[in-house]
Amino acid sequence: MSAITAAPQNAADILDNMLSPECIQNPYPIYKQLRELGLVFGLRDFPPGTVPGVDTPFPAWVVTRYNDVDFVLKNADLFSSEDPMQANSSAPSLMLVNHDRPRHTSLRNLAKAAFTPKRIHDDIVDRLRDDVAGIIGGIQGKEVDYMEAVAGVIPALVMTYLFGLPREDYKKLVNWANAFMVSSDFTPEQRLACNEELFHYFVNKVELRDRAIANGEEVPDDLMSAFIRAECDGDVLTKDEVVLFCITLVVAGAETTTYFLGNLMGVLLEDKSWFDKLKQDRSLIRPFMEECLRRDGPPQRLFRVVKEDCEIAGQPIKAGEWIAFFMAAANHDEGMFPEPEKFIINRPNISRHLTFGRGIHHCLGAPLARVEGEILLNTLLDTCAGIGGSLDDSRRQSGGLLAYGFASLPVRLLTEAEA
Repeated sequence: MSAITAAPQNAADILDNMLSPECIQNPYPIYKQLRELGLVFGLRDFPPGTVPGVDTPFPAWVVTRYNDVDFVLKNADLFSSEDPMQANSSAPSLMLVNHDRPRHTSLRNLAKAAFTPKRIHDDIVDRLRDDVAGIIGGIQGKEVDYMEAVAGVIPALVMTYLFGLPREDYKKLVNWANAFMVSSDFTPEQRLACNEELFHYFVNKVELRDRAIANGEEVPDDLMSAFIRAECDGDVLTKDEVVLFCITLVVAGAETTTYFLGNLMGVLLEDKSWFDKLKQDRSLIRPFMEECLRRDGPPQRLFRVVKEDCEIAGQPIKAGEWIAFFMAAANHDEGMFPEPEKFIINRPNISRHLTFGRGIHHCLGAPLARVEGEILLNTLLDTCAGIGGSLDDSRRQSGGLLAYGFASLPVRLLTEAEA
């Protein structure tokens, strides 16, 4: 990680630095300064789907301490997820992410009816293992950009499984997700075009599937069909809501899991002894992934709108003001996780990391991300003799502060002959 050497002298300087490429690539020194200050007001940043250079961000309170971020997450009725900035932008609204109770409750119940363990685990595991084995086998002994050849492929392929999409469309999904999540270098025109293409792609796919179901045709029992057919206490999803659920899962799942898979490899390159440790004891894989999620978790922050006057850590906040709360900063709070910059597996309180959120907005896709990580790591350990490469040759993404991850990560997956 590259460090920011010149520490800002006041809160305004810190907030100005937060959106710099250097901070986006390594935000943790800035988070430490902000935790020491408490709540700071004035960050102007962009929710998913909005377009820098087109949309105008609102100033927000920045929340970085663990207990304060936890308080925001636990009080969903006080801090609204209904994002007026995104609602007024050209971006499709995200399902669940941008809803409050009571509608959030009914939508989550409908999503659970569709998002069954069978569909998100059993129906894809064998297919995913085969594809990951093919991907890894095809690049062994070669120098490749791991983000392009592996981490950027697997989550998008999983989305094609889940929604019954043509396999070759995974490349489109990667591009659209990157543009939507404001974490890669796109022009405003490119972001707008990607948002429009993504929306119309799923409008067409959902219309065709809905028509086939209405005509009594046999259709795949995938997530798209499940969302169309979902029913809970007489409630169903409209076609527009099905489209938005598809978009939500693609942009949230493909982007963040790509960075998660990349960050797992980053830890293996940072300390190459981990490869042999994991290879010899596979029970270490789960705690290894959890510590990576805590220390290097891709999701950095979310926004909320305050519904009524309140206080956070003694700081008065007025109704209508914005909160930008940083799960990644909370995961590095020394008061919760001692020596937070160190990679220490089996931390006694690792289950308390906030990477996937908490409460009613806990990420539905968290089990799926863990499955993808576990299958990838096991495949690497089963088929490779080691990993070659250096973090000195890598580059973290610097397009936006929504996600922490690699833009480029050169590696060489070693064969037995090379080890």
